[in-house]
Parts: sequence; structure tokens; C-alpha cells
Amino acid sequence: MSSRRSAPLQRIDELAETSGATVRNIRVYQDRGLLQPPIRKGRTALYGPDHRSRLEMILRLLNRGYTFATIEELLIAERHGFTLAELLEVESVRSERRPTGSRRRRTRSESQAVASFDIPETLKEVGESIGLVTEPGAAGHLLSDAYIAELLRDLIVLGVDADGIEKIGRLVMEGQGRAVEAITVLVEALGDAGIDKAVLEKRVRSTLPRAGTAARLIFLSAAETLLTERHGFSRD
Repeated sequence: MSSRRSAPLQRIDELAETSGATVRNIRVYQDRGLLQPPIRKGRTALYGPDHRSRLEMILRLLNRGYTFATIEELLIAERHGFTLAELLEVESVRSERRPTGSRRRRTRSESQAVASFDIPETLKEVGESIGLVTEPGAAGHLLSDAYIAELLRDLIVLGVDADGIEKIGRLVMEGQGRAVEAITVLVEALGDAGIDKAVLEKRVRSTLPRAGTAARLIFLSAAETLLTERHGFSRD
């Protein structure tokens, strides 16, 4: 730790040379908020070990195919209590992410982690209402959704009882359903504006990734506020 703190500061050209990045790209990462601002000593911009560590992380993520938007999302998640190391260790984060944003369905064997959990009828109904269950009453189909399966698995591991799991699962899925209703409003508004259907479809689909990111960040912000103001958690 002491050697890290005593590491010499570098100018941007030195940081670029030792990291393998370019000066231009380092500036791009700063402009996008991915890399923290340099340390100012007079008119000189200097970079320390924390900058180097963050830059190496950014380069690793870019090499794995992550976009700037995704990297920003991961960094925000880190600030809310998740370490990037933990996120990078989760294979599903790497392998299940697809450019189209399509949902990956779990195989039967992958669903065994929560297969013993008896899905309450209310969760099946909510799952049907938001399109996660296309076969009425098919609990297995609900569990085949990667994100629902992971949510239930995490709740079970945390020690939440069946009643709590049902309540949390229902609230989460109902919230997702209400959020998705905004897409209907968007489609109707664009349609009323007389936009061609092909153009409308392209615009709506291009909006989905940003809308999903915004929804997640709004959730994190609201959850943090609730935890500190209602439950007395310390502020981050």
C-alpha cells in the first residue's frame, strides 16, 4: 500500500506510454467521465496510481467488448457498493450480454439453483402480465429467465423466507411492468406525430438500451435515498 501511495506522478504522455493507451484516448475517457480528472500542479496535469489502475480497468473492459455506456454503468454500480472485480468475476455478465439487448434464456440445468423454490401464483401472474411467462402458469418458464432466476437465487442465499421472496419478487416485477408501459406511451406519441412505422420502430429500439440504463440508475439512486432516510444506513 505504501509503495502505491509513493508512486511518482506522471504526465499524460508518460501515462500513455506505460499503459499502452494513446494520449487522445486518455482524454476521451476523461471527457466521458470514465477516468477521473488529473491532479493539477500549477498548469501541469499529473496522473497517479489511482488513475493508472482505473485506466487499466477501462482498457480491460474495452478489450472484452464492453461499450463506453456499459463501462460507465459498471463504474456507477461500483460506487453503489459493487466492486468491479466482483462484477468481472461473474461469467453471466460477460457471456449473457448481447449487442441486441435480447434476454438470454437459461437451460434446465442452469435453473436448478432455484428449481426447488415453489413459485407463488402471484409471481406467475405478474410474470405473464409482463411477458416473462408465455405459457399460463408455467413456473419453469418464469425460472428460465436468467435475471428472474438470479434474483430469486440471491434472495434465497441471503436468507429471505418464502413470504419475503414472494413480496419482493412481485414488487420488482410489477415495477418493471409499469416502467415498460412508458414504451407504449412512446410508441403512441410517435405514431400520433405521423412518423413512418419503419422509422418509428428504429427510433424506439434505439431508445431501449438508454431507457434500461436510466431505469437502473434511477433505481440505485432512489434505493440509496430510501436506505439512508428511512432505514438509517450511512451515506456512501
